[in-house]
Amino acid sequence: MTILTSIVAFFASTIGRYVLIALVAGAVLIGIRQAGYNAAHRACVAAAKARELEIAKRDVKIGELQAAEDQRIQALAVRDREKDDEFQRKLEEEIAKRPLADRCNLTEPDRRRLR
Repeated sequence: MTILTSIVAFFASTIGRYVLIALVAGAVLIGIRQAGYNAAHRACVAAAKARELEIAKRDVKIGELQAAEDQRIQALAVRDREKDDEFQRKLEEEIAKRPLADRCNLTEPDRRRLR
C-alpha cells in the first residue's frame, strides 16, 4: 500500500503534476502524429485504387477499340473474299462459254487479269 500512496503523493506534488501534464501532452502529440500518418496512408491507398480503376477503364477502352478494329478487318476480308469469289465466278462463266478445246488454254488477257 505504501507504493500506491507514494505514487499518488508524487502526482499530487507540483513536479508530479508537470510530469502528468507532459505525459498527457506527449500522448496527444503522438495521437496527432499517428492520425496524420493514417490519413496520409489512406490517401495513398485511395490514389493507388484510383490508378487501378483508371488502368482498368483504359484496358476496357483498348479492348473495345481492338474489337472494333477486328470487326472492320473482318468486314474488309469478307468484302475482298466476295470480290474474289465474284471474279472467280465470272471467269469460270466466261471460260465455260468457250469451245471445249479452248477451255484449258488461258489467253493473254486472262493471264493479266489473274495477276
